[in-house]
Amino acid sequence: MKALVYHGRKDVRYEDVELENRVGSHDVRLRVKAAGLCHTDFNEYAHGPLYIAQTPHVRTGRSIPLVIGHEFSGEVVEVGTEVREFRAGDRVAVNAVDSCRHCFYCRRSLYALCPTAAYIGFGRDGGFAEFAVVPALCCHRLAPNVSDQAGALVEPLSVALHAVRQAGTEVGSRVAVVGGGAIGLCTLQALRAVGVRDVLVLEKAQVKARFSEELGATAVLNPDQVDPRAAVQDLTDGLGADFTFECVGSAQALRTAVSVTRPGGTVCVAGVFPEAFEFDFNDLLSQEKKIVTSIAYGDEFPLVIGMLADGRLKAEPLITNTVPLADALEKGLFRLENLAATNVRTMIAM
Repeated sequence: MKALVYHGRKDVRYEDVELENRVGSHDVRLRVKAAGLCHTDFNEYAHGPLYIAQTPHVRTGRSIPLVIGHEFSGEVVEVGTEVREFRAGDRVAVNAVDSCRHCFYCRRSLYALCPTAAYIGFGRDGGFAEFAVVPALCCHRLAPNVSDQAGALVEPLSVALHAVRQAGTEVGSRVAVVGGGAIGLCTLQALRAVGVRDVLVLEKAQVKARFSEELGATAVLNPDQVDPRAAVQDLTDGLGADFTFECVGSAQALRTAVSVTRPGGTVCVAGVFPEAFEFDFNDLLSQEKKIVTSIAYGDEFPLVIGMLADGRLKAEPLITNTVPLADALEKGLFRLENLAATNVRTMIAM
């Protein structure tokens, strides 16, 4: 089968991969229907290996070279002997966290914290391929009115919903989102879906600012044109945001997030940082601002699928570019950084 295979930094290849014949007793084989190209994939390409397994993973035994891709949906074509919940023809979204399901963290639905978790696309072969073999426990059946493309975006929407829950966001609070990219727009939607009325988005790119407005932002501020702290205070009775979400993954974005948050407020870091940087924690300490972090998701997949089905969340507006698998390198991955100002999510259509 054809797949995008990670061999190392600046070395991802579109090549033939031997189709894995064996489907484990608790696995399913999927015909991949759609896959989202995430900025984390680009970070692995440009700056990695960061999270992808460089030595045999303790859970899967797999390491580079690996098929990448962690946002995808598929159709079940084969099930393992112990799988009862799925059958051929079922359409599913794939939770990329393959965890043990019995440790301290898994028993509390904190699957991303499982010490042996193997992320699909990082610790085992992922979804940038014609077929994928994944654990049945990682699959969630899609509602009939949720498209394959929306199914592929259940993953980033779950990242966003998990961040909203992780921060302890309260209905009636005033919230700022730093960054109008895919995770920022997903976070905006998740906040509105759980009942937050006032959401301010800080975004420089005009196209993404327009997306933010269309998806329900109360106001969109360009930090290159206004003082972010002063502008947010003007819109919050001089206080600042109760909760702020950093959805970029940069030092400047984090500093901006801290600055626009009111004293005693909470900053949730949801962006992934490609490199280390210095940060002055006195900016938090002096005003008792709290900082929490959020990675991946726990039990959010079924919630997100339900919200897509009833219309509280919308996935299709996030898709700004669609390419076939054969063109996903030249027209997708390699161009991702250059298209950052206008592209939200590139979808690979199988």
